[in-house]
Amino acid sequence: MENHFKLLKVLIGIVLIAGMYACNTNSSEERPNKVVVKTTGVTKHSSLLSKSYPAVIQASSDVKLAFRVAGPIINIFVDEGDHVKENQILAQIDPRDYKLQLQATEARYEEVKAEVGRITSLYKKGKVSENDYDKAVSGLKQITAKYNAHKNALSDTKLRAPFSGNINQIFFEADETVDAGMPIVSMIDTQNHEIVTHLPASDYLNKDRFSEFTCRTVDEPDTPLQLKLRNIVSKANLNGLYPAYFNVSNPPKGKILPGMSAEVIIKYKSTGNQLFEIPATSVFKNGDKSTVWVFNEIDKTIHSKQVEIVKIKPSGSAIVKGEITEADTIISAGVHRLKEGQKVEVLKEPSESNVGGLL
Repeated sequence: MENHFKLLKVLIGIVLIAGMYACNTNSSEERPNKVVVKTTGVTKHSSLLSKSYPAVIQASSDVKLAFRVAGPIINIFVDEGDHVKENQILAQIDPRDYKLQLQATEARYEEVKAEVGRITSLYKKGKVSENDYDKAVSGLKQITAKYNAHKNALSDTKLRAPFSGNINQIFFEADETVDAGMPIVSMIDTQNHEIVTHLPASDYLNKDRFSEFTCRTVDEPDTPLQLKLRNIVSKANLNGLYPAYFNVSNPPKGKILPGMSAEVIIKYKSTGNQLFEIPATSVFKNGDKSTVWVFNEIDKTIHSKQVEIVKIKPSGSAIVKGEITEADTIISAGVHRLKEGQKVEVLKEPSESNVGGLL
């Protein structure tokens, strides 16, 4: 009797378990497969697009200066970091040999000049042939050119600043002998600056749409400087970027220095296509096309529309153009698990008066 009672309990347990399983199966089959999504609107964006690029400030002139004659240096009149004025003497080569050379040439020049003067007087009187006269004039021209060259050589024993600026480097010391053309000092122009940045190929190809240029420095981020585009190098560097050079319009005195980091902002003219701002998370790849899901509020279905990403902002939003309009509602999250024409349920925003959904 006891065994029958145990068997009965086992059978009742099996029946209960089977019933619970059947109920769960039916509930799963009857429960609709709803996907909850988050939506957002589409915002119009100004068609005047701007992009920023890292840049560096450098002196508009950075030159290495050399003597045009050779010889031993007798004086270096400046130190690195010194500010010098235009035409100031920076260094000097021993002028002794050049003075002697000029004195000898000057004496010969005066002699030939006097001789040509005598021959010219006789030629006018018809006492000297035209051939002799031409030879005398030619000789005077030759000695005059030599005389001027030796005067210039003596003058070139003094190295002068071509503009006002700062001495950057000094490569030789006094008593060292240098050849003509060897750099002695380098100078930078501290009054005039240029800013250089590097553009990717896609932006270089759109250079005709450039409309306005500004710059912000690290030390003065809230004070934009107006720039003028000077030129863009048409050949890419080793990194595949195109160097662009800008001049600073009315630079603030003492506020920018060579070597400072900066940011160049370029504004682009409109392409004629309306731009929109949407969350970057709403864009996904459908094949090789950028796409968004647009929500139909009437039948609660979604349909894809193609867009083209113009720019991704640091804030996490994307500037796009394409088939969407300002009236569209798009899916902003979970876009990769959805299908064309699928019905979805929109995630309701929590009420401000019902924090946590407790009511």
